Amino acid sequence: MTSPTSSPSPAWWERLDPFRSLPAAATLFFGASGFTLVLVLAAGAGKILHAHIERRLGPAFENLAFQIADKLDRTVYERTHQLQFTANLAAFRTANAPPAERQTILESLHDASTDYAWIGFADPKGTILAASQRLFIGEKMSDATWFRGGRLQTFVGGVREFPELASELPVIGANTPRFLDLSVPVTSAQGTLLGVLGAQVRWSWAREVQLSVIPESARREHLGVTVYAADRNILLDSGGSGWTEPPDPPASLSENPGVRGNLIETTSPGTVCFTGYARSRGFRDYRGQGWLVVVRQPVADAFAAVQALHQLILRLGTGLVVALSIVCWMFTARFERRLRAVGTAAGRIGGGDVLALLPQPHGDNEFDRMCSALGDMLGKFRQRQESLEAENSRLAARQNPTSPQPPSPPV
Repeated sequence: MTSPTSSPSPAWWERLDPFRSLPAAATLFFGASGFTLVLVLAAGAGKILHAHIERRLGPAFENLAFQIADKLDRTVYERTHQLQFTANLAAFRTANAPPAERQTILESLHDASTDYAWIGFADPKGTILAASQRLFIGEKMSDATWFRGGRLQTFVGGVREFPELASELPVIGANTPRFLDLSVPVTSAQGTLLGVLGAQVRWSWAREVQLSVIPESARREHLGVTVYAADRNILLDSGGSGWTEPPDPPASLSENPGVRGNLIETTSPGTVCFTGYARSRGFRDYRGQGWLVVVRQPVADAFAAVQALHQLILRLGTGLVVALSIVCWMFTARFERRLRAVGTAAGRIGGGDVLALLPQPHGDNEFDRMCSALGDMLGKFRQRQESLEAENSRLAARQNPTSPQPPSPPV
Protein backbone atom coordinates (compact mmCIF):
# COMPACT_ATOMS: atom_id res chain seq x y z
CA MET A 1 0.00 0.00 0.00
CA THR A 2 1.20 3.50 -0.75
CA SER A 3 1.14 6.19 1.88
CA PRO A 4 -0.74 9.37 1.17
CA THR A 5 1.51 12.27 0.46
CA SER A 6 0.47 15.88 0.44
CA SER A 7 -0.08 17.61 -2.83
CA PRO A 8 2.47 20.26 -3.74
CA SER A 9 2.18 23.30 -1.48
CA PRO A 10 0.62 26.31 -3.19
CA ALA A 11 2.73 29.35 -4.01
CA TRP A 12 3.13 31.98 -1.31
CA TRP A 13 0.80 34.41 -3.04
CA GLU A 14 -1.87 31.74 -3.23
CA ARG A 15 -1.53 31.13 0.51
CA LEU A 16 -2.29 34.82 1.06
CA ASP A 17 -5.39 34.76 -1.14
CA PRO A 18 -8.43 34.32 1.16
CA PHE A 19 -10.44 32.94 -1.80
CA ARG A 20 -7.96 30.10 -2.32
CA SER A 21 -6.37 29.61 1.09
CA LEU A 22 -8.22 28.42 4.19
CA PRO A 23 -5.63 29.87 6.64
CA ALA A 24 -5.78 33.24 4.89
CA ALA A 25 -9.59 33.26 4.91
CA ALA A 26 -9.83 32.18 8.57
CA THR A 27 -7.14 34.62 9.71
CA LEU A 28 -8.68 37.49 7.74
CA PHE A 29 -12.12 36.82 9.18
CA PHE A 30 -10.83 36.38 12.74
CA GLY A 31 -8.50 39.39 12.57
CA ALA A 32 -11.12 41.69 11.04
CA SER A 33 -13.74 40.61 13.58
CA GLY A 34 -11.31 41.01 16.49
CA PHE A 35 -10.08 44.42 15.37
CA THR A 36 -13.66 45.60 14.81
CA LEU A 37 -14.48 44.47 18.33
CA VAL A 38 -11.44 46.39 19.67
CA LEU A 39 -12.56 49.55 17.85
CA VAL A 40 -16.10 49.24 19.17
CA LEU A 41 -14.81 48.59 22.69
CA ALA A 42 -12.41 51.56 22.55
CA ALA A 43 -15.11 53.88 21.21
CA GLY A 44 -17.69 52.68 23.73
CA ALA A 45 -15.35 52.92 26.72
CA GLY A 46 -14.17 56.36 25.60
CA LYS A 47 -17.75 57.58 25.20
CA ILE A 48 -18.75 56.34 28.64
CA LEU A 49 -15.70 57.91 30.30
CA HIS A 50 -16.22 61.14 28.32
CA ALA A 51 -19.81 61.43 29.55
CA HIS A 52 -18.76 60.63 33.11
CA ILE A 53 -16.05 63.31 33.10
CA GLU A 54 -18.35 65.89 31.53
CA ARG A 55 -21.04 65.13 34.11
CA ARG A 56 -18.70 65.32 37.10
CA LEU A 57 -16.10 67.93 36.15
CA GLY A 58 -18.29 71.02 35.91
CA PRO A 59 -19.87 70.62 39.37
CA ALA A 60 -16.46 69.74 40.82
CA PHE A 61 -14.94 72.98 39.50
CA GLU A 62 -17.96 74.90 40.74
CA ASN A 63 -17.40 73.49 44.22
CA LEU A 64 -13.70 74.42 44.14
CA ALA A 65 -14.55 78.00 43.12
CA PHE A 66 -17.10 78.22 45.92
CA GLN A 67 -14.56 77.02 48.49
CA ILE A 68 -12.03 79.66 47.41
CA ALA A 69 -14.64 82.44 47.43
CA ASP A 70 -15.88 81.33 50.85
CA LYS A 71 -12.36 81.28 52.30
CA LEU A 72 -11.64 84.75 50.90
CA ASP A 73 -14.81 86.10 52.52
CA ARG A 74 -14.08 84.43 55.85
CA THR A 75 -10.53 85.83 55.90
CA VAL A 76 -11.72 89.37 55.20
CA TYR A 77 -14.37 88.96 57.90
CA GLU A 78 -11.75 87.86 60.43
CA ARG A 79 -9.48 90.80 59.60
CA THR A 80 -12.27 93.36 59.90
CA HIS A 81 -13.36 91.88 63.22
CA GLN A 82 -9.80 92.09 64.49
CA LEU A 83 -9.83 95.79 63.66
CA GLN A 84 -13.25 96.21 65.30
CA PHE A 85 -12.02 94.47 68.44
CA THR A 86 -8.94 96.70 68.54
CA ALA A 87 -11.05 99.82 67.97
CA ASN A 88 -13.14 98.93 71.03
CA LEU A 89 -10.12 98.84 73.33
CA ALA A 90 -9.93 101.59 75.94
CA ALA A 91 -6.69 102.92 74.49
CA PHE A 92 -8.58 103.99 71.35
CA ARG A 93 -12.02 104.84 72.80
CA THR A 94 -10.52 107.26 75.27
CA ALA A 95 -9.63 110.56 73.66
CA ASN A 96 -6.76 111.39 76.03
CA ALA A 97 -5.22 107.87 76.04
CA PRO A 98 -1.38 107.85 75.90
CA PRO A 99 -0.07 107.59 72.29
CA ALA A 100 2.51 105.03 73.41
CA GLU A 101 -0.24 102.66 74.52
CA ARG A 102 -1.92 102.86 71.12
CA GLN A 103 1.43 102.36 69.41
CA THR A 104 2.13 99.23 71.44
CA ILE A 105 -1.25 97.73 70.57
CA LEU A 106 -0.79 98.38 66.85
CA GLU A 107 2.69 96.87 66.88
CA SER A 108 1.36 93.77 68.62
CA LEU A 109 -1.47 93.41 66.12
CA HIS A 110 0.95 93.86 63.22
CA ASP A 111 3.34 91.23 64.58
CA ALA A 112 0.51 88.76 65.24
CA SER A 113 -0.18 88.26 61.53
CA THR A 114 2.16 88.52 58.57
CA ASP A 115 -0.83 89.47 56.40
CA TYR A 116 -0.81 93.00 57.80
CA ALA A 117 1.58 95.25 55.90
CA TRP A 118 0.60 98.37 57.85
CA ILE A 119 -1.90 99.36 60.55
CA GLY A 120 -2.51 102.97 61.49
CA PHE A 121 -4.80 105.13 63.60
CA ALA A 122 -5.85 108.54 62.26
CA ASP A 123 -7.69 111.27 64.14
CA PRO A 124 -10.98 112.69 62.79
CA LYS A 125 -9.03 115.06 60.53
CA GLY A 126 -6.95 112.25 58.99
CA THR A 127 -3.63 112.79 60.74
CA ILE A 128 -1.84 109.55 61.60
CA LEU A 129 -1.33 109.41 65.37
CA ALA A 130 -0.01 105.85 65.71
CA ALA A 131 1.10 103.23 63.19
CA SER A 132 2.95 99.94 62.99
CA GLN A 133 6.69 100.42 62.48
CA ARG A 134 5.87 104.13 63.02
CA LEU A 135 5.31 104.56 59.27
CA PHE A 136 3.53 107.73 58.11
CA ILE A 137 3.03 109.10 61.64
CA GLY A 138 2.10 112.77 61.40
CA GLU A 139 1.09 112.53 57.73
CA LYS A 140 -2.35 113.54 56.45
CA MET A 141 -4.56 110.73 55.13
CA SER A 142 -7.79 112.67 54.86
CA ASP A 143 -8.03 111.97 51.12
CA ALA A 144 -7.23 108.28 51.44
CA THR A 145 -10.01 105.94 50.42
CA TRP A 146 -9.73 103.84 53.55
CA PHE A 147 -10.06 106.94 55.79
CA ARG A 148 -13.08 108.37 54.01
CA GLY A 149 -14.75 104.96 53.78
CA GLY A 150 -14.15 104.06 57.42
CA ARG A 151 -15.54 107.22 59.05
CA LEU A 152 -19.10 105.87 59.29
CA GLN A 153 -18.91 102.09 59.04
CA THR A 154 -16.64 99.12 58.49
CA PHE A 155 -15.00 99.60 55.12
CA VAL A 156 -13.48 97.03 52.76
CA GLY A 157 -11.89 98.65 49.75
CA GLY A 158 -10.41 97.37 46.55
CA VAL A 159 -7.09 95.72 45.85
CA ARG A 160 -4.57 98.36 44.79
CA GLU A 161 -0.93 99.25 44.66
CA PHE A 162 0.52 101.49 47.36
CA PRO A 163 3.98 102.55 46.16
CA GLU A 164 4.77 104.62 49.27
CA LEU A 165 4.11 101.63 51.52
CA ALA A 166 5.74 99.11 49.18
CA SER A 167 8.98 101.09 49.23
CA GLU A 168 9.15 100.74 53.01
CA LEU A 169 8.62 96.96 53.02
CA PRO A 170 11.02 94.12 52.20
CA VAL A 171 10.91 93.05 48.56
CA ILE A 172 9.09 89.70 48.20
CA GLY A 173 8.89 88.23 44.70
CA ALA A 174 9.18 89.97 41.37
CA ASN A 175 5.61 91.30 41.16
CA THR A 176 4.60 94.71 42.45
CA PRO A 177 2.88 94.15 45.81
CA ARG A 178 -0.78 95.01 46.13
CA PHE A 179 -2.83 95.67 49.24
CA LEU A 180 -6.42 95.42 50.41
CA ASP A 181 -7.82 98.45 52.25
CA LEU A 182 -9.63 97.78 55.54
CA SER A 183 -10.83 100.35 58.07
CA VAL A 184 -13.28 100.76 60.95
CA PRO A 185 -14.52 103.87 62.80
CA VAL A 186 -13.30 104.49 66.34
CA THR A 187 -15.92 106.13 68.56
CA SER A 188 -16.18 107.10 72.18
CA ALA A 189 -18.69 105.64 74.60
CA GLN A 190 -21.01 108.52 73.70
CA GLY A 191 -20.72 107.76 69.95
CA THR A 192 -18.39 110.63 69.09
CA LEU A 193 -15.98 109.89 66.24
CA LEU A 194 -12.44 109.74 67.64
CA GLY A 195 -10.73 108.60 64.47
CA VAL A 196 -10.36 105.77 61.97
CA LEU A 197 -8.37 102.57 62.41
CA GLY A 198 -7.11 101.41 59.03
CA ALA A 199 -4.99 98.53 57.72
CA GLN A 200 -3.26 97.59 54.51
CA VAL A 201 -3.42 93.80 54.12
CA ARG A 202 -1.01 92.10 51.76
CA TRP A 203 -2.97 90.66 48.84
CA SER A 204 -0.56 87.71 48.74
CA TRP A 205 -2.75 86.05 51.36
CA ALA A 206 -5.33 85.45 48.61
CA ARG A 207 -2.79 83.30 46.78
CA GLU A 208 -2.29 81.27 49.96
CA VAL A 209 -6.05 80.78 50.20
CA GLN A 210 -6.15 79.58 46.62
CA LEU A 211 -3.28 77.14 47.20
CA SER A 212 -5.08 75.71 50.23
CA VAL A 213 -7.88 74.58 47.90
CA ILE A 214 -6.06 73.97 44.60
CA PRO A 215 -2.36 73.20 45.17
CA GLU A 216 0.52 74.13 42.92
CA SER A 217 0.66 70.58 41.56
CA ALA A 218 -2.59 71.28 39.69
CA ARG A 219 -0.56 73.37 37.21
CA ARG A 220 0.61 70.11 35.62
CA GLU A 221 -3.00 69.48 34.60
CA HIS A 222 -3.48 73.11 33.49
CA LEU A 223 -6.03 73.70 36.23
CA GLY A 224 -6.14 77.46 36.80
CA VAL A 225 -7.87 79.91 39.13
CA THR A 226 -8.72 83.52 38.33
CA VAL A 227 -10.32 86.02 40.72
CA TYR A 228 -12.10 89.05 39.23
CA ALA A 229 -13.26 92.20 40.99
CA ALA A 230 -16.82 93.44 40.61
CA ASP A 231 -15.59 95.79 37.85
CA ARG A 232 -14.11 92.76 35.95
CA ASN A 233 -10.50 93.68 36.78
CA ILE A 234 -8.24 90.72 37.50
CA LEU A 235 -7.29 90.44 41.17
CA LEU A 236 -5.53 87.07 41.07
CA ASP A 237 -4.51 84.51 38.49
CA SER A 238 -2.73 81.29 39.35
CA GLY A 239 -1.28 80.98 35.83
CA GLY A 240 -2.11 77.28 35.84
CA SER A 241 -4.23 77.12 32.71
CA GLY A 242 -1.37 77.67 30.28
CA TRP A 243 -2.15 81.17 28.94
CA THR A 244 0.16 84.16 29.16
CA GLU A 245 -2.65 86.65 29.80
CA PRO A 246 -5.67 85.73 31.93
CA PRO A 247 -8.92 85.62 29.95
CA ASP A 248 -11.92 87.84 30.53
CA PRO A 249 -14.72 86.65 32.81
CA PRO A 250 -17.20 84.25 31.16
CA ALA A 251 -19.33 86.31 28.77
CA SER A 252 -22.51 84.44 29.67
CA LEU A 253 -22.35 85.72 33.26
CA SER A 254 -23.21 89.22 32.13
CA GLU A 255 -26.61 87.88 31.02
CA ASN A 256 -27.04 85.36 33.83
CA PRO A 257 -25.24 86.70 36.92
CA GLY A 258 -25.80 83.65 39.12
CA VAL A 259 -24.08 83.18 42.45
CA ARG A 260 -22.43 79.92 41.34
CA GLY A 261 -22.54 77.51 38.43
CA ASN A 262 -20.55 75.73 35.75
CA LEU A 263 -20.37 75.84 31.99
CA ILE A 264 -18.22 75.09 28.94
CA GLU A 265 -16.83 78.35 27.61
CA THR A 266 -14.55 79.56 24.87
CA THR A 267 -12.14 81.96 26.57
CA SER A 268 -10.84 85.16 25.03
CA PRO A 269 -7.56 83.43 23.97
CA GLY A 270 -9.72 80.91 22.09
CA THR A 271 -9.33 77.93 24.42
CA VAL A 272 -12.39 75.79 25.16
CA CYS A 273 -12.54 75.15 28.90
CA PHE A 274 -14.57 73.49 31.57
CA THR A 275 -15.41 76.34 33.93
CA GLY A 276 -16.80 76.52 37.43
CA TYR A 277 -17.49 79.86 39.10
CA ALA A 278 -18.74 81.31 42.37
CA ARG A 279 -19.37 84.88 43.48
CA SER A 280 -18.34 86.32 46.80
CA ARG A 281 -21.40 86.34 49.07
CA GLY A 282 -19.77 87.56 52.27
CA PHE A 283 -19.82 85.97 55.67
CA ARG A 284 -22.15 86.87 58.56
CA ASP A 285 -22.36 90.67 58.75
CA TYR A 286 -19.72 91.13 56.03
CA ARG A 287 -21.64 91.44 52.77
CA GLY A 288 -18.78 90.62 50.41
CA GLN A 289 -17.22 92.56 47.56
CA GLY A 290 -18.83 90.78 44.64
CA TRP A 291 -15.57 89.07 43.66
CA LEU A 292 -15.89 86.34 41.04
CA VAL A 293 -13.77 83.21 41.44
CA VAL A 294 -13.39 81.13 38.28
CA VAL A 295 -11.76 77.69 38.04
CA ARG A 296 -10.90 76.53 34.52
CA GLN A 297 -9.30 73.61 32.74
CA PRO A 298 -8.92 73.25 28.96
CA VAL A 299 -11.18 70.57 27.55
CA ALA A 300 -8.18 68.87 25.91
CA ASP A 301 -6.58 68.35 29.33
CA ALA A 302 -9.83 67.42 31.00
CA PHE A 303 -10.40 64.64 28.47
CA ALA A 304 -6.78 63.48 28.41
CA ALA A 305 -7.83 60.38 30.35
CA VAL A 306 -10.32 59.51 27.61
CA GLN A 307 -7.61 59.68 24.96
CA ALA A 308 -5.22 57.67 27.12
CA LEU A 309 -7.84 54.96 27.68
CA HIS A 310 -8.66 54.88 23.97
CA GLN A 311 -4.99 54.46 23.04
CA LEU A 312 -4.45 51.80 25.70
CA ILE A 313 -7.39 49.70 24.50
CA LEU A 314 -6.24 50.05 20.89
CA ARG A 315 -2.65 49.03 21.69
CA LEU A 316 -3.55 46.08 23.90
CA GLY A 317 -6.45 44.97 21.70
CA THR A 318 -4.42 45.18 18.48
CA GLY A 319 -1.57 43.22 20.05
CA LEU A 320 -3.96 40.53 21.28
CA VAL A 321 -5.72 40.29 17.90
CA VAL A 322 -2.39 39.97 16.08
CA ALA A 323 -1.20 37.25 18.46
CA LEU A 324 -4.45 35.30 18.17
CA SER A 325 -4.44 35.75 14.39
CA ILE A 326 -1.01 34.12 14.24
CA VAL A 327 -2.30 31.22 16.35
CA CYS A 328 -5.34 30.99 14.08
CA TRP A 329 -3.09 30.86 10.98
CA MET A 330 -0.91 28.11 12.49
CA PHE A 331 -3.88 25.99 13.55
CA THR A 332 -5.75 26.45 10.27
CA ALA A 333 -2.60 25.75 8.24
CA ARG A 334 -2.17 22.45 10.12
CA PHE A 335 -5.80 21.59 9.46
CA GLU A 336 -5.40 22.56 5.82
CA ARG A 337 -2.40 20.23 5.41
CA ARG A 338 -4.44 17.32 6.76
CA LEU A 339 -7.30 18.21 4.44
CA ARG A 340 -4.89 18.27 1.50
CA ALA A 341 -3.65 14.81 2.53
CA VAL A 342 -7.23 13.50 2.59
CA GLY A 343 -7.92 15.12 -0.77
CA THR A 344 -4.74 13.63 -2.29
CA ALA A 345 -5.60 10.14 -1.01
CA ALA A 346 -9.16 10.49 -2.25
CA GLY A 347 -7.89 11.58 -5.65
CA ARG A 348 -5.62 8.54 -5.90
CA ILE A 349 -8.38 6.23 -4.85
CA GLY A 350 -10.69 7.81 -7.39
CA GLY A 351 -7.96 7.32 -10.00
CA GLY A 352 -7.88 3.57 -9.35
CA ASP A 353 -5.16 3.37 -6.69
CA VAL A 354 -7.14 1.33 -4.23
CA LEU A 355 -4.05 0.75 -2.13
CA ALA A 356 -3.73 4.45 -1.20
CA LEU A 357 -4.13 5.11 2.52
CA LEU A 358 -5.98 7.91 4.21
CA PRO A 359 -4.21 9.88 6.98
CA GLN A 360 -4.11 7.88 10.17
CA PRO A 361 -6.07 9.44 13.06
CA HIS A 362 -4.01 10.66 16.01
CA GLY A 363 -6.74 11.74 18.39
CA ASP A 364 -10.44 11.72 19.03
CA ASN A 365 -11.57 14.95 17.47
CA GLU A 366 -14.03 15.35 14.64
CA PHE A 367 -11.36 15.26 11.94
CA ASP A 368 -9.74 12.12 13.35
CA ARG A 369 -13.11 10.39 13.64
CA MET A 370 -13.84 11.34 10.03
CA CYS A 371 -10.51 9.89 8.87
CA SER A 372 -11.16 6.73 10.91
CA ALA A 373 -14.65 6.35 9.42
CA LEU A 374 -13.34 6.90 5.90
CA GLY A 375 -10.54 4.39 6.54
CA ASP A 376 -13.03 1.80 7.77
CA MET A 377 -15.20 2.46 4.76
CA LEU A 378 -12.24 2.14 2.43
CA GLY A 379 -11.17 -1.11 4.16
CA LYS A 380 -14.60 -2.61 3.73
CA PHE A 381 -14.61 -1.43 0.12
CA ARG A 382 -11.28 -3.21 -0.49
CA GLN A 383 -12.59 -6.38 1.17
CA ARG A 384 -15.65 -6.33 -1.02
CA GLN A 385 -13.52 -5.62 -4.05
CA GLU A 386 -11.26 -8.58 -3.25
CA SER A 387 -14.30 -10.79 -2.64
CA LEU A 388 -15.79 -9.76 -5.97
CA GLU A 389 -12.51 -10.40 -7.76
CA ALA A 390 -12.22 -13.86 -6.16
CA GLU A 391 -15.82 -14.68 -7.04
CA ASN A 392 -15.29 -13.52 -10.59
CA SER A 393 -12.20 -15.72 -10.84
CA ARG A 394 -14.12 -18.80 -9.66
CA LEU A 395 -16.94 -18.13 -12.12
CA ALA A 396 -14.46 -17.72 -14.93
CA ALA A 397 -12.79 -21.01 -14.02
CA ARG A 398 -16.08 -22.91 -14.09
CA GLN A 399 -16.99 -21.47 -17.46
CA ASN A 400 -13.56 -22.31 -18.93
CA PRO A 401 -12.35 -25.59 -17.39
CA THR A 402 -9.39 -25.80 -19.84
CA SER A 403 -7.84 -22.71 -18.38
CA PRO A 404 -5.03 -23.47 -16.05
CA GLN A 405 -6.13 -23.71 -12.47
CA PRO A 406 -4.28 -21.97 -9.88
CA PRO A 407 -2.08 -24.36 -7.92
CA SER A 408 -3.62 -25.76 -4.80
CA PRO A 409 -2.04 -24.66 -1.66
CA PRO A 410 0.31 -27.23 -0.16
CA VAL A 411 -1.17 -29.47 2.46
